[in-house]
Amino acid sequence: MLTRVLTPIKYVRLLQTLNHCGRERLCKADRLDLLLEELKYMSGEWFEEMLLKETMVTLQRLKGQISWTNVPELSLFLTRINYLCAPLMDSIASATMEDINKMHYSSMYATLLPFAVLNYDSPRVDELFDICIQHFLPHISSFDPHLLVLFGYTLAVADCFPEDMVREIFNVDFLAKLDSQLETLPDALNMRIRLRLMELNRAVCLECPEFQVPWFHERYCQQLHKKGNGFITPVQQQIHKMLGEVLGGVNCAKAAVFTPYFYRVDFECVLDRHRKALSYSEQSQLQIPGDGEVRWGLDSVGKERSELPQGAQRIAVDFLDTKSFCKNSRHMKGEAMMRKRHLEILGYHVVQIPHFEWNSMELSTQDAWKEYLRKKIFTELP
Repeated sequence: MLTRVLTPIKYVRLLQTLNHCGRERLCKADRLDLLLEELKYMSGEWFEEMLLKETMVTLQRLKGQISWTNVPELSLFLTRINYLCAPLMDSIASATMEDINKMHYSSMYATLLPFAVLNYDSPRVDELFDICIQHFLPHISSFDPHLLVLFGYTLAVADCFPEDMVREIFNVDFLAKLDSQLETLPDALNMRIRLRLMELNRAVCLECPEFQVPWFHERYCQQLHKKGNGFITPVQQQIHKMLGEVLGGVNCAKAAVFTPYFYRVDFECVLDRHRKALSYSEQSQLQIPGDGEVRWGLDSVGKERSELPQGAQRIAVDFLDTKSFCKNSRHMKGEAMMRKRHLEILGYHVVQIPHFEWNSMELSTQDAWKEYLRKKIFTELP
């Protein structure tokens, strides 16, 4: 009985000791390479809540030791913890451009990863991408197929599409090699590479039609959709209800809409040339039962969109949760920016609702939420 009572106290003391030891090691750390080696094994909620800030302070203190030898490791760490730190990013860029010829071509993927994922931009970032791509391209045929797909997708997130890389990936011989390699990979990695190939295919089709790469993932997306669940979160249900009140009826807002190329938009509405919401037909209206489970008809996905009346505008309303932003700021990440670009190419005016705005104290009443949506949808239209 006594042991059971004391056990939680022992855990608390153990955590306190770990926190103290961790902070002490960070304060005494004086070699960046050794610190990065230890950080490989640090993850989880305990690290993020207790030691992340101290770790970033220490990394900035040691940023003078950033060199071409440790750039890939530091870049992977910053990407993994989802933390945007401009001084470290600038030091990574400087070290890479200064000694690019000493770096192995395969390290270019890891080096550029945080710049794309965390959506970091500065006067030197474009130059960094150009230098890294030129260093990598002569060796493109030697690159591991699945890593080349990941690299291509990373560059696409950053709105960068080297034609030589696109043509290398989207040819029959390369795809055959990739298929063979995927059979040898663990299931989780296999699924990840297939998803990234689809997303890269979509990005190239939308942003580089001049490359004439065909869209060959329609069947894959349909299968992916059938396997997935259509659960709508309580916040999305709340927004859907508010949209109906703002637009003049629940039939004026359609939930969980699949666009061409299989983006799933949280909500879609259409405004006519007088900025009045048009009602969807009952047959096309998606119903959200009380349990929050979305149920589509068989012809809902990939269905040809009806033509809009002249002067009408299709609106996409997306709720952005914490995954769309860097951990330490309200800076939007690269994938959310790419999604917005693509929806605009598809003809949408995109309305993004960040979680920190929707859940703010300022928007704590029904009227405030409705006024917020009204401004977002009607005031921000071009």
